[in-house]
Amino acid sequence: MALVLLVLVAALAFANGANDNCKGVATLVGYGAARPRTALLWAMITTAFGALLSFWLAGGLLKSFSTALFVNATQLHSHFFAAVLAGAIGWVLFATRTGLPVSTTHAITGSLVGAGLVTFGFGTMRWHVLGASFAMPLMLSPLLSMAAVYVVAWPLGLVLSRAAGKCVCVTEPISISSDGAAEIGGPVAIVVDTEQACAGAPVLAGVSASRAANGVHWLSSGLVGFARGWNDAPKIAALGLIAVSGSQGTAICFAVVAVAMAAGGIIAGRNVLDTMARKVTPMPLAESLTASVMTATLVGLASWNSLPVSTTHVSTGAIIGSGLKRDPRGVRWGKVGEIVLSWIVTLPVAAMAAAAAALIVRRF
Repeated sequence: MALVLLVLVAALAFANGANDNCKGVATLVGYGAARPRTALLWAMITTAFGALLSFWLAGGLLKSFSTALFVNATQLHSHFFAAVLAGAIGWVLFATRTGLPVSTTHAITGSLVGAGLVTFGFGTMRWHVLGASFAMPLMLSPLLSMAAVYVVAWPLGLVLSRAAGKCVCVTEPISISSDGAAEIGGPVAIVVDTEQACAGAPVLAGVSASRAANGVHWLSSGLVGFARGWNDAPKIAALGLIAVSGSQGTAICFAVVAVAMAAGGIIAGRNVLDTMARKVTPMPLAESLTASVMTATLVGLASWNSLPVSTTHVSTGAIIGSGLKRDPRGVRWGKVGEIVLSWIVTLPVAAMAAAAAALIVRRF
């Protein structure tokens, strides 16, 4: 049974990577700063790094997704976790196939509830923990990210518009000798001018506004991937820890999760990436950059405080917020409605799938 659990953990991590790795780089593709394959490769690297590092940083999330939902006397066994994993895998794979960005966190939570009710009964659930530590962050995170991006994108857009085409560079002055030849030398100078002017000067070092914005965009998208790996890997690993023993076994479980998440994103992440990047709203620089930075900030803070937020909810809320700021009429509300509906049905569908799986594994 231990091997079966590890295989199921790897399958859920693969499905998670296929659906979630793209959430950080969707703004890069939406704005046009990266091609889909390059963006998914960047997401794969940063997510794997965050997932591996979470082995040392995510004790709170491990507890939340293994024992926190049940009263202390509840004996959680491998058949129960197999049912939980089966329920979450089924829904996340289906959503990924259809291009819907759903929450693996939500799917795991629903599966824990569904399998728990069938296996242990209503009285073993800590419903107040479900509401305060699971449901509340999942509901508030998309609204918070949407509002934050809507507010922050205004001043950022103003700054970017004023800085557009500008360059700050360190140059050597050019002088004309008596014979008419140009000579470079003398004290260096810091010049603030247009990118075209800097391009024609002897520049020792410099940075343009467009290059700086592009660098911040790539960095923030990488931080989303890192924070997402940090937040999601412990949730998945927690479901398989009963199959291993000791710190070495736990490390192996985290390594399996990290590798499977990375593989899922690069192999099967294109469908959800297309939805997030191109089918929700157009994303000019100010809006896409703000959405990326705010997603990284919120998911990173949640990971640091062991809050099980959904990167899907945060990043989608941020992208919708960017569309509201730019032009509400440009938001494709039909697609937004499909995404929100998939969020609503995730918990009950995963719960029913896990409950059915729990009934089946009882016979083994």
